[in-house]
Amino acid sequence: MPHTSSPAREALPRRMLPEPREVVAEPAGPELPGWPYPPDQAAPRVTQVAVERPARPGAPVRVRTSDGLLAARLVSRDRVHAEVALVAGGAMLLGGDRVVVGIRVDAGCALTLTDVGGTVAYDGDGAACHWDTDIRLGAGAALTWAGLPFVVAAGADTHRATTARLGPGARLALRETVVLGRSGERGGHIVLRTDIADDAGPVLVEELTAAGEHPVPGVLGDHAVIDTVTTVHGGPATGSDHPSASGGAVTLRLERGGTLTRWLGPATHLSPLGPPALPVPDTAELSEEA
Repeated sequence: MPHTSSPAREALPRRMLPEPREVVAEPAGPELPGWPYPPDQAAPRVTQVAVERPARPGAPVRVRTSDGLLAARLVSRDRVHAEVALVAGGAMLLGGDRVVVGIRVDAGCALTLTDVGGTVAYDGDGAACHWDTDIRLGAGAALTWAGLPFVVAAGADTHRATTARLGPGARLALRETVVLGRSGERGGHIVLRTDIADDAGPVLVEELTAAGEHPVPGVLGDHAVIDTVTTVHGGPATGSDHPSASGGAVTLRLERGGTLTRWLGPATHLSPLGPPALPVPDTAELSEEA
């Protein structure tokens, strides 16, 4: 595919987005990492999703959202669980963009996040772009997010950070698929950082740096796709404690509960990994606690 320049932000005007299905308000969630931003940096627009316990027994969970570079749209909800779709509000990621996503799920509730489309980080002409996600899960809460491919185009300089803080018994399942380069490209530079912790301390802390145009032996080699599924359930590790492999993917079992499964390959459709899934909290337990 011939190289194309970064599209203008106006390519996808916000008026094309669907209207919210319910009246929502900006949640008073926890402060995000690095907030407030230094005076020389404009505060980014934050996409926030908060799932709160029902106002009364038998009612659906309450969902509050606010839009940033991503728009949050309610898909469905019941007494315990909500599904919210994230839609790009314009062409992204361009040089200088900073996507900030804040997620809060109250105790005993569950949230499934769905990406409507994948993301391309474009050549920023020397300007870096950022994608920061901050997750807060209450006791017994659950979050499932199977992200669609995140493509790092040639010349892009991308920093992607996921921070999660889990209450007792909270469960988290994330899929992150990074593709270095569009068709015919080697791909740009990306730093992936994951920091998951609970009240007892760190559960998973990892930083991975990759550059398609400058591959490092022993890290990625000639592979263009990094497909990772992380599942954290809190509590001690279960099953075998040694790493396992299936279909070319390697699974590492976390000491404090959960797994990290990663596959490296040439194309996303060859990955043996599927979307993660978590059981939804028991509605009876939520009703008793309400």
